[in-house]
Amino acid sequence: MSRTSAILQRGVSLIEAIVALGVMAFGMLAIVGVQATLRGNADVSKQRTEATRLAQQGLEAARSFIGLAADSTNGAVVEYDEILVGTSTSPAIQGLNATYTRTLTVPNAQLYNNLKTVTSKVSWLDRAGTPQEVSLNSTIAGIQPELAASLLLPQQSGELIKPVGRHASMPAGAKSLGTTGTSVFLPPGQVTDSVVAWVFNNVTGLVTGICSLASGTTLASVTAADVADCSTNTSAQLLSGFVRFALPAQLTADPLAEALSPTDTSLNLDVVLTLTSIGHPAPGSVCFDDSSSDAAVAATQITASYFCLIYTNNLRTWGGRSRIRPLGFADGPPWMIAGSGASNRKVCRYTPLSSDNGTKNSEHPLDYAPAGSKRYANLTNQNFLIVPAESACPPNTLLHQDGSSTYNNPI
Repeated sequence: MSRTSAILQRGVSLIEAIVALGVMAFGMLAIVGVQATLRGNADVSKQRTEATRLAQQGLEAARSFIGLAADSTNGAVVEYDEILVGTSTSPAIQGLNATYTRTLTVPNAQLYNNLKTVTSKVSWLDRAGTPQEVSLNSTIAGIQPELAASLLLPQQSGELIKPVGRHASMPAGAKSLGTTGTSVFLPPGQVTDSVVAWVFNNVTGLVTGICSLASGTTLASVTAADVADCSTNTSAQLLSGFVRFALPAQLTADPLAEALSPTDTSLNLDVVLTLTSIGHPAPGSVCFDDSSSDAAVAATQITASYFCLIYTNNLRTWGGRSRIRPLGFADGPPWMIAGSGASNRKVCRYTPLSSDNGTKNSEHPLDYAPAGSKRYANLTNQNFLIVPAESACPPNTLLHQDGSSTYNNPI
């Protein structure tokens, strides 16, 4: 091999080595770029996971209310009515590798009766300074916390059983009578010398006995022996609910908010149930309520609860109409239900119906129909709202009484 040929061969090898090093350099740069991208994505993914946890914490904090009505005496403890419309921002939250800001938003337009939509948004800046955010939405129901998990409760014979072993439609204040499988309840507003007690079957929720106890008897003092002889003397179904009162100024300013959480004080009243179905033992039905005839006491109440008993016929179905009867305080004149008049009121009923053509009794129609009644079932949460006569019934309600022939007062 000549010297010239050897020199040319060595030069070619050097060029190839330089090219190879260049290719390797570009490849290494690409690998470094991929690694940087993977690290950045992993970083954002980690931050997003932490932000999702913080957003979920915000929703759960709103969901963990301990009651419905706002209470200014318990400090930082939250009630359902304290989940206010608007946006609230928490102080900065220091995470593992980012600082987060969480905002809770409750829109002004709410869903159906006692449902609030809540948005929990968490925002932060990633390592590159790019804004990032996670947003979660949820709906929070305005029901008593102890009933919030009722869909998960066990059932017996197809009937829902509460944690204390009772049917969900029974009055919350009923007292269990131990191993008898029954509970006793003293309906409110009794004015007779003796005390009426209702005995409920814990499984079906039906009233199986009506007892007359000595004057002055309290629920705490009633024992199973006191009602043993009268615990199976009847069969009856329960109709119950609440009557609330809308403050005129608040109803004008925000009808929906006032309908969801009425703020006026109680009036004295009776609830009357007129049956249209037949075959019920006399007296057919009887109603009790806890409205007060004392104006000073009523001024401290914003809710009147009522309980009506329907003596069952052979089919255990019933139909009719429940109505409000105005009563006065002490010896004063009763308030009036009418379609007009500055001092008069009218009655609206809470219902998801858009008209009076409802077929399900549970939806609180104007007239309960026997064909729409479930056998052996009680009806609860059949609630009313008393509003000024000059006002329209607010959202989530329909007119029930205004003194006219269609929406009339009980006789």
